[in-house]
Amino acid sequence: MEGSVALVLVLGMMAVIVWAPTVDMRPTVFLYSGTDSGFAEMLASVLEAAEGIGSDVRVVTKPDLLALATALPHTECVVIYCSNAAEIGDLAEPLSAFFENGGGLVGLGAVCYEPSAGQLARRVFPVRANVSAQQYGTGMRARNYTEAQDTEISLGLPDRFQLVSMGIYLSGDEAGNYVEVPGAYSVVYRDEATGAPIVLTSESDAGGRSVALPGVWVVSNSRVDAYYGNLVRDENFIRLFTNSVRWAAKGSVHFSEASRDFEAKIEEANNKQARLREEAQKARERRTVSRVLLLSGLWAAGLLVCAVVIKKVVLVQIEAGF
Repeated sequence: MEGSVALVLVLGMMAVIVWAPTVDMRPTVFLYSGTDSGFAEMLASVLEAAEGIGSDVRVVTKPDLLALATALPHTECVVIYCSNAAEIGDLAEPLSAFFENGGGLVGLGAVCYEPSAGQLARRVFPVRANVSAQQYGTGMRARNYTEAQDTEISLGLPDRFQLVSMGIYLSGDEAGNYVEVPGAYSVVYRDEATGAPIVLTSESDAGGRSVALPGVWVVSNSRVDAYYGNLVRDENFIRLFTNSVRWAAKGSVHFSEASRDFEAKIEEANNKQARLREEAQKARERRTVSRVLLLSGLWAAGLLVCAVVIKKVVLVQIEAGF
C-alpha cells in the first residue's frame, strides 16, 4: 500500500513538472463511478449545467487515475460512487490523504460501507456502516429523507423528500438496528425508516470537506425503478448533489493553497529561466568579444610578421640592388 501511494505521489509530481508550462490552473472536479462510467457521466452533466460550480468537470474510468488526480494541484473536489470493494480498490489511502490535506470529496454508495471501503468509511465518510439495509417489497424502491438541520446542503430542499434507492448503508447492531456512533461529523438528513444518517458532512483539521450519501444505492439497469438515470432526473437529487459538491469543493483549501504554491513555483521557474537567458546572452557577448580580440590579435601578429618579412627580406634585397 505504501508503495502504491508513493508511486501516485511520484507520478503526481512528474505530471506537475511536465504540465507546469501549460497547465491552466482552473479548479477541477473529478468523478468516478466504478466499472460503469455511465453514472459518472450523468453526474458530470448535472454539474456542468449547475449554477455556482464554475469548475472544470472530468470523468475518470480507473481507480489509479482517480488516485493520480488527488496529487494534482488543480483538483478541487473528488466525487466517487462505488457499489463494491473491487471498484474501490486501493483508493482509501490517496483519498484519505487528499481529505486530510484540505481536499473536498463527495461519496455515494459503498464508499460509506466499511466492509467495502475500509478506513474511507471512518476517516473520510464517517458513516462507520457495517450493515446494508436493502429495500424490498412492492412499489417503488426509495428512501425518505428527513431534515436534521438547516445547512448550505439543504438549501432549497424540502424538510422531507423521497429519492429512489436500493437501500441504505448504516451502523447497526446484530439485529440491524441503527446505532449512533461518536465522531466529528454533522447529520444533515436522516433516513425516516431507520433514523440513520443519510446525508452527513465532515471536515478535516487542514480544511478538507466531505459529504457522505449512504442512501444513494442505484443500478445500471434502466428497467429497474432504482436506475441511476431516474435518480439524476429528480430535481431534489440534483439540488442535493450540486449543493453537496459546492459545499465540499468551494469550502476546501486544497485547490486555493495548491494553486498559490503552484503559481509561485511557476513564477520562480520563469524568473530562473529569465536569469539563465540573460546569463547565456552575456556569455555569448563575452565569447563574441573574445573572438574579436583573438582575431584582432591574430591580425596584429600577422601584420607584425609581414613587417618583419618586409624588413628582413624585401628591404634587404632592395638595398642590395642599390
